[in-house]
This record gives sequence, structure tokens and C-alpha cells, in this order.
Amino acid sequence: MAKPLNGDIMPRGCRLIDFPVSSDMRGNLSFAESMRHIPFRIERVFWIYGIPEDKTRGDRSHNEIAEVIIPVAGRFEIYVSDGNREITLTMDSPGRGILIPPGIWCELRGFSKDTVCLVIASHRYDESGYTNSFEQYKSDQMSVVRYDADKKDIWNRFVTESKNGTFLMNRDYMDYHSDRFQDCSLMFYKHGNLTAVLPANYCADSGTVYSHQGLTYGGLLLSKKITAVETLEVFSCAIDWMQTALGSHKWIYKPVPYIYCSLPAEEDLYAVFRTGGRLSSRLVASVVDSSNRLPWRKSRLSGINKAVKAGISIDRASTDSDWDIFWEILSDVLLERHNNQPVHSLDEIRLLAGRFPENISLYVARKDGRIVAGTVIYETALVAHTQYIASSPEGRSNGASDMLFDELINRIYTGKPYLDFGTSNGQNGNYLNEGLIFQKEGFGARSVVYDSYEIIF
Repeated sequence: MAKPLNGDIMPRGCRLIDFPVSSDMRGNLSFAESMRHIPFRIERVFWIYGIPEDKTRGDRSHNEIAEVIIPVAGRFEIYVSDGNREITLTMDSPGRGILIPPGIWCELRGFSKDTVCLVIASHRYDESGYTNSFEQYKSDQMSVVRYDADKKDIWNRFVTESKNGTFLMNRDYMDYHSDRFQDCSLMFYKHGNLTAVLPANYCADSGTVYSHQGLTYGGLLLSKKITAVETLEVFSCAIDWMQTALGSHKWIYKPVPYIYCSLPAEEDLYAVFRTGGRLSSRLVASVVDSSNRLPWRKSRLSGINKAVKAGISIDRASTDSDWDIFWEILSDVLLERHNNQPVHSLDEIRLLAGRFPENISLYVARKDGRIVAGTVIYETALVAHTQYIASSPEGRSNGASDMLFDELINRIYTGKPYLDFGTSNGQNGNYLNEGLIFQKEGFGARSVVYDSYEIIF
């Protein structure tokens, strides 16, 4: 077997497959089963034979088709390249095949006279689904660049122009807690144009890439022009980079929920499926759809009436002392009910609100000038998201939160398609806080899921 020209790592996604062998005095038997030894559902099988020794086969890459190539008789050489790494292998054992994923250049040559080559394919033949020029193939390849601070402006501009990015992926937001995470964010270029970015961090202890542990959601951010096939290529390149650059074997992927997307942007979910991703967590967020309002529960309307009688007023906080008072209320509630503290410290939330004054705000309910309830709003183009909600005992007894959300839903954010109350889960979704979600649903909110997927490679 020839040595790879660029180290001993196979081109992206390629690997040798050793099939089971049963041997006895009658000879040998090897077999392969779909989705077990063959890592895809088999749609087509063909074989080539009687090839002159000076001829080649293949000389192309498949845009969509994955293949497993097996020398059932004789021998031949196979050259594979991903535009960066390449290798030439001698194939001469009927008990071993090679996986050629989509987007890999493949040439078969040096056939012995008795060669019979079996090819197992994931799709039926499609003449239009090939690239037949190696020069064209190389120019079409996706390139992967690891993010660093010098690329901050390029990254932030892409986030703004993408079809599913929000200010949470702006580096001024992501990097406020950069000391907590080993960043391994990636940028993907096609024909010299930035086509996708991936907010990500790496945990070396577990060999896991997360996208991203410091964000509520943080999957691939996609350009408006990207296609489903190109997104498959992005995933393939991302996994290859994680394996070769980090030695990672797992990717926890958190896609951006659809309500935050300016255009349909679920190409990544198809790519997750195609790469064998497994749903590992599903959280339920409660969302009000402003275009299809549902009636409020009587208990919420009763709370508003209480607040009116108690003289509760609603306004946007404008001073540091307002943040101080609300954070004390919030911390007391979280400690009492969940033995926990806010994800952000007071200094951190002030820092972020200062960096993103158009996106982060605090609305409060006051009684006799005193703050008795409040919510921190993360505002994106399509969604007003309640990052934190808390009421003091006095606020709860006077329906302050009910009046607060009546003001937010029916007056302040009437122009937003959605108001997202956030999730009501623990234990990766296996626990549902029924009392909390009942309260949110009382405002006419219904469920949108926040998913996480585990991809093993």
C-alpha cells in the first residue's frame, strides 16, 4: 500500500472497511449488510470487469453518491483526493473495501487481467451528479479556516447578513466569557466566498466539540445563497477538521430554532440526519405567535385586574440601580426555587447590555415606585425573548408579571412575529416544569423545541 502524500490521514471521510469472513474447508465467505457494514442504504450495485491494464475508471467525484468499492477478484490501484489530502492504495483483498463519500475525487487504475470490481452505491445513477474535471473539482472545494480575532469584523458582518444569525453569535457577545471555553469556531469558504460559520468550543477531556456551550443555540450560520448539497459539504469538512485538527470524536450540535431565522434555514438539520446525528436533548420553549393569538387564561386576566387595582406601572429600566434591584429579586427567586444563580453575573449582563443596547433591555413593574417584577428581553429581528423573569413576593401577590407581559405582548412588541418565554425543562428535556409552562401557556404561548444532536465520528 502506498503512503499518503500528505501524512497518514485518509482524505476527508474515506476509510477502509474490513468485512466479516467465514472460512472452512470449503473456502471463504464474506458478506456486507446495509446500514451495518455499508454505512448507507443501498440503492444500486454494479460491477466492472475485463478492463484493459492501461485504462482507468472513475476519474470523477460524485456530488451526492457515496460508494463502497470492493475488489472481489484480482487487484487494482485506487487514487482518492479531497483537494487537500490524497492517497493511492492497492486493493487486492475481496474481504476489504473502501468507502468513498460524496465530494471525493476517485480514480481506479492498474487493473490486473482477472479483476472484478464491485461497487455498492447509496443512490441510483444520475449523469448530472458528477464532476469530471479534476481542475474543476479542486477549484470547487470548500476550505475551512479556524476563527481568530483578526477575523472578527468579517465574522460579525457575516452573522448580520446570514439567514439564521442573531446578535448572540456576534463576537462581542460570544467572547465576553471566552476565558471559560476553548474556542474552535470555524469559517467555511466556497469559491473564495464565506458561505457558513460555526460558533464552537472544544472540550479536550471528552474529545467533544460543542456548538456552542456558552450560547442558548449555536449551530451553523448559513448564507442566503447556500444550498442543501453545499451544507452537506460544510458538515463533511467540519467533521474532518474536528478529527484531524483536534482529535475529536463527538460533536454536540444545537441548531438555531426556526423562529429566529429570516429565511428557511434547516439545511443543517438534513445534514445532521445524513451524518447519523442522534437527538440527545429536546427542550420546550413557550412562544406567542403574534399573527395567531390565542385567548388568555382567566387566571392571567385576573392577575392584570389585580395589578391595575394595586396601581402597578410598567416601564423600561434606565438606571444601574434598576438593574441592581431586579438582579437581587432574580437571585433570591432562583436560590429559593432552584438553589441556583443567574447564568450571567450582574456585571456581565450590564456589560452585554452596554454592548448591545438595541438588543438587551430590562422591563420592570413598579408599585409605588418600587420594582416588584421584571424581565430581561433579548430582542432579535423576529423575536423578543425573555432571558430572565422574576417577581418579588409583593409582585406575585399583586399580579405584576401578568401586567408586565400584557404590556410587552399587546403594546411594546406587537411588531415582532414572536415572543419567546424560553424553556421550562431540566435533565436535557426529560423533566418538564409543569407549573412554569402552565403559567406561560396562560398567555397564549405554545411550544417550539430547542434541540441538541449528538454526532459520533
